[in-house]
Amino acid sequence: MGPYPRFGLFFSSLLLVALCGLVSSVRAQEVPLGHCDTLPVMDVLVSGQHMRFLVDTAATTTLNLRSFTEGHAKDIRVSSWSGTLATSAKEVTLGEMAVGNTKLTGLKLPAVDLSAIGEACGGKIDGILGVDLLERLGVTIDLKKQTAHVMTAGDEHGSELAAEMHREMQGCLEAFNHSDEKAFGECLDPKIVLFSMNHELYGRKQVVGYFHDKYFHQEPMAKVEFHESAFHPVGEAVWYEYEFTVQSANGTLRGRGMGMCRKSDGRWRMATMHHSMEKFEPIAAAK
Repeated sequence: MGPYPRFGLFFSSLLLVALCGLVSSVRAQEVPLGHCDTLPVMDVLVSGQHMRFLVDTAATTTLNLRSFTEGHAKDIRVSSWSGTLATSAKEVTLGEMAVGNTKLTGLKLPAVDLSAIGEACGGKIDGILGVDLLERLGVTIDLKKQTAHVMTAGDEHGSELAAEMHREMQGCLEAFNHSDEKAFGECLDPKIVLFSMNHELYGRKQVVGYFHDKYFHQEPMAKVEFHESAFHPVGEAVWYEYEFTVQSANGTLRGRGMGMCRKSDGRWRMATMHHSMEKFEPIAAAK
């Protein structure tokens, strides 16, 4: 068995573990969308009671006066797709509102008569879930799948990890572009595994040696551009997809693949890189 099938099994296994963790997180926070005629509605738990809210990204959150009778009159401004207007409405304080597993407490929301909306779509509407709370809850709407994903604390932590990793990797690109072997070596996990179409490298020493022989200390200096996407945080590691371009004295190498960075000793380091596609343009062809 050649090196790539062996690594492919290893890589696929790790990726499966990563994606399984993601699926569990997403499913726990995926809320199915219903419909009132053609309007999207969502189940919202208000003080322990299931209620039906219209989802409207062009409006502010508003309660139906007929579903929430308690409160006091107050002049407020209500926004919708037709504009913003001043009106007299009740202000209702909610003990708790939950969408999926995410909860908000102590909300003060306006309540007006929304019975006309329910009559128009053929079902009771207890309120409008507007852009203000959708943003606070971290809700993204997928109309094709007819689901709403609510951001969890894990999602926020994952986004922070990915952003932190991305910032630190910028220094690693600068180290590469300046042929700073020491600084670049510190960007690599001691047990890094790097697979390209023609090479199979294990450990920091082999990887730094490879880049030393192939790219460092050239005239003009080799330059790399690296773009990560589709981040998948798992624990203190981040899987991601990437595209890269390396311009060297011999030509231009373009490729893409998947990699993993892992945080250890207080900093992020590249632990796995697998180039799934490479295309080299010799300098003569480039000219």
